Amino acid sequence: MEAVDVSGLHPSFAATVLLCASRKGQPMSGIGPVTRDIAQGRDLLGASALVESNNASVHLSGPDDHLRLVLQRGETVLTVLPRDVLPTMTPDVWPTLHLDGQVRDGWWVSEHDVVDALIALANVPFPTATVVLSGRRHWRAEELLHEANMLNRRWEAGIEGKFSVDVLAEPQRPLVRVQPVTFDEKEPDFALLHELMLTHQSEGWRPQMTVREALMHHFALLDALNRP
Repeated sequence: MEAVDVSGLHPSFAATVLLCASRKGQPMSGIGPVTRDIAQGRDLLGASALVESNNASVHLSGPDDHLRLVLQRGETVLTVLPRDVLPTMTPDVWPTLHLDGQVRDGWWVSEHDVVDALIALANVPFPTATVVLSGRRHWRAEELLHEANMLNRRWEAGIEGKFSVDVLAEPQRPLVRVQPVTFDEKEPDFALLHELMLTHQSEGWRPQMTVREALMHHFALLDALNRP
């Protein structure tokens, strides 16, 4: 694995990348004191397992005001545009996920999958180009809200110790149906991303975390932020 420098990442996001990298044995460098403290505060054991390197061949930076992430190897620059990210690990970096009257349609993808893809791309040859990174399924606002409401009901019941048959009896899930894609819902172009990911894994670009799982992690993240 190539060592990856995270000095250009937002400190909170860099800590997230470090903790994910530690589980993969991915060597990292450019770890500032703020990033290290955040990582240790979240997971001391995970931070202690990190493989550190003094040098790196790939440098990561971002996300900027437009949420762009950049991988640079020498003169080659790959710009990654995460779209419709479901925050699962990092607070105050991604746009707020609205699960109320402001809920919206989206090609939702978990932050876990964004980070995994970033680490994978850092370990493959890439051209100077721009790729969009999002989920492969378009979710209607009402479908996302349906899942979120059901999970939130279970989450609150678990917190309050009020599990019951009614709580565990899952309501009918939104049907996964084939629908024509309108101009406003144009499917993201994954051609280059998929091609690059194929050099790392046989399935190419295939998010591993379902939206349901991502929502569960999102609720856990919010809960941790709201604790006194």
